[in-house]
Amino acid sequence: MGKEHHFLAMDFGAESGRGILVTLADGKAAKEEIHRFPNRRVTLAGTMYWDFPFLVAEMFEAMKICARKGVKLTSMAVDTWAVDFGLLDARGKLLGLPVSYRDGRTQNIHEYADAIVPRQEAFQALGEETWAIGTLYQLLSMQRDGDPLLTTAKSLLNMPNLFIYLLTGKQCNERSIISGSSLMGVDRQWPTDLFRRFNVPDIFGEIVEPGTLVGPLQPEVAEETGLHDLPVVASCGHDTAAVVAAIPAEGEHWAFLSCGTWSILGSLVKEPVVTPECFASGFCNEYTLGGWYLCNHILGLWLVQECKRKWDTQADPWDYVRITEEATKATCNAVLDVTDETLMAPADMEEALRAVLAKHNQPQCESHGQLIRCVLESLALEYARQLQTLNELAGETIQTLYMVGGGIRNRLLCQLTADACGMPVHTGAEECTALGNALTQAVAMGVLKSPADVRKVMRNSTEMTTYQPRDPAAWTKRREAYRKLRK
Repeated sequence: MGKEHHFLAMDFGAESGRGILVTLADGKAAKEEIHRFPNRRVTLAGTMYWDFPFLVAEMFEAMKICARKGVKLTSMAVDTWAVDFGLLDARGKLLGLPVSYRDGRTQNIHEYADAIVPRQEAFQALGEETWAIGTLYQLLSMQRDGDPLLTTAKSLLNMPNLFIYLLTGKQCNERSIISGSSLMGVDRQWPTDLFRRFNVPDIFGEIVEPGTLVGPLQPEVAEETGLHDLPVVASCGHDTAAVVAAIPAEGEHWAFLSCGTWSILGSLVKEPVVTPECFASGFCNEYTLGGWYLCNHILGLWLVQECKRKWDTQADPWDYVRITEEATKATCNAVLDVTDETLMAPADMEEALRAVLAKHNQPQCESHGQLIRCVLESLALEYARQLQTLNELAGETIQTLYMVGGGIRNRLLCQLTADACGMPVHTGAEECTALGNALTQAVAMGVLKSPADVRKVMRNSTEMTTYQPRDPAAWTKRREAYRKLRK
């Protein structure tokens, strides 16, 4: 048996966080959740913050568990959601709690920012979606509102980099998280010309690649946690980038679909795509281990989850097994615009879905099973439509799709996706984030050599299932019906 390497992946989501112990041996990775905790927001004096001291304490608790277990860690790293950040003063002290992206301070920010630099120009500089909650636009909201913290700050660290700073005492800015936060230029550097036009203060430091060894724990952190001589790595700090790093793909001409509450469809690209067509399509360029990927965010199984929340009662249980079974037996001639903005957060998802069907003069679904069948088929058709756009933007012909995430448990959706896209769909790796975090650490520590090695480990560690497309003539007609609906 080859040498075992143990990596601690701290995976912070917007709703919860986890400490995952990943063991790499004989070319395979296994993971164990050793600590789970809630993430929470607190509103103080009208501003919504993250409870950052609580998150740091929970990270330390995960580290203490490793120490109590006697695990010899090779390294540790942190991944989080994008866009949020902490500001430090000249002494390196944190200037207040990080503000949550759900805070209302960026309301109407584009009215202010577009007068200085229009969004399409900003997109050409960044290659990233110019969404109001992005770090750049959060900073502009502080500038607009005269926030004194912005003039006091001497440095900015996005969330994973802020955790790393507290662990090591060293400041760095890892490329995947600053890219996903609308802060990195298409040349992989700070977009200084854009910052100058926006009059953003110079609070940006050293940029490092995903998979960079930052340093050991500070002595006081080592003493508190019981972990000594532990290297800390700037892994793929953006959780989406960690997922992309761990796609169990091989060869070329493939795309990925990370499927859960949201779906993220994309492919690796050699250079960012910043054409007007890309901007108009909603695709954006983000960074992962080894380079760029082009992707788009699509509503996913949120549409089913919210129906379940309404239907699933003690008197009449509707769990996911029953929902999928009923949808599998059903047939449906309707197509649904799953991108309709009314589906983002309706009070009643079933009624919202029926309203969207009526809006487009589609036949109504007569049963729960038929409605879910309509949702799943329409999601698959939207994936196919976006895949065609991805082909055009990236300038290549994608031949295979890899689906990962919790959504692959829905075998009906996987098969419908193969049918709608007209290509083989390979599924595996329900949970990629922590593995992508850990295996990028392995590259930093020299245990693995390249992104290709990471994908090979993922294939070795994952039971893969392949869905072949069926009935191409019928699905050609379905794609055309959906295309007309989405015009």
